Amino acid sequence: MLRKKIKFITPYPDLVLHPVPIKKVVPQWYKDMKNYLSEIQNFQRPTVKKCVPVLDTFTSGYAILNPLDVVFWQDKDEDNEEVLRWEYPEAINEMNPTGSNINLHTMNVGISRHEPGQISKKFVRSNEYPIPLKILNPWIIKTPKNYSCLFTNPLNRENDGIRIIDGIVDTDDYDININFPFFVKKIKEGQSFILKKNQPVALVFPYQRDNWKMEIGKQSVDEIRGKRFKFNTLLTDKYKKMIWKGKKYD
Repeated sequence: MLRKKIKFITPYPDLVLHPVPIKKVVPQWYKDMKNYLSEIQNFQRPTVKKCVPVLDTFTSGYAILNPLDVVFWQDKDEDNEEVLRWEYPEAINEMNPTGSNINLHTMNVGISRHEPGQISKKFVRSNEYPIPLKILNPWIIKTPKNYSCLFTNPLNRENDGIRIIDGIVDTDDYDININFPFFVKKIKEGQSFILKKNQPVALVFPYQRDNWKMEIGKQSVDEIRGKRFKFNTLLTDKYKKMIWKGKKYD
């Protein structure tokens, strides 16, 4: 079967963290879960770890990784108003990794402010600062013709401390970097939060564009019961054995 190819392009592939298939950064809590609630001989009650639709959310698509530690904290300005501040590892802005003028700005790496007026306050949740920021992404992302990408938070996991705003980009024609507007969750006074290097900050999910039209249909109760009966004739792994189609993101 012909494999579609997604390309991640940057002038600095030797300096910045590469995106990875998201299956390589499955959260530890999920790995540690047991497959079954009990170990009764010949009969086991599965946990959510045996749910293939949930597994697909952890293994489908690609992860953009945060390229460096960033610390956030709450502070006060000269008017004693609450402000959000952040900082990179000490002196990193002055570092020229190749002895040239390359820095965070030229690599499109780090955090920048987002124009507040461009984002409605309705986007903001009660546990977040109403201050939109942007994760600068060093990668240009290219997909085959007629393919777009959904950019969202890594699915079914707590993306510690931040939440990016979801977006869809027609990456077959878009030829510049895609940055990620985001909000920071509120930090208790006197504490800080570190967005860690290697942390997945965005899920890249490529898909083929199609035109759709909604339709409402009707099915008899007997038909539905028959399908339900057939589906439930296995104790475990019924969705995997009867329905699931394998997916590969390498």
